[in-house]
Amino acid sequence: MENQNVTLRLLKLIRELTNKAAALEGIGIKLMLTDEMIEEVTTAMFEINEVNPAAAGPLHLSLVDYTSGAIEAHDFLSLLSGAAVMSG
Repeated sequence: MENQNVTLRLLKLIRELTNKAAALEGIGIKLMLTDEMIEEVTTAMFEINEVNPAAAGPLHLSLVDYTSGAIEAHDFLSLLSGAAVMSG
């Protein structure tokens, strides 16, 4: 359960960073640092959940769906736990 709480917090952080990056890009500012932070947080989230970040291609697409609001956190967590089982 603790991993799930940490994962939820990381998901929220990824969504907030993504939204802030989009807002900055909307006014003509592109920060590579923001992209790097999102990538680091995403990698940490996968590692915490025992998913190999290098093999998490489909999860990256689902993460884009989550950050855009197309899917909810519980949907992403379900996909993430399935990926952990497959890689474990």
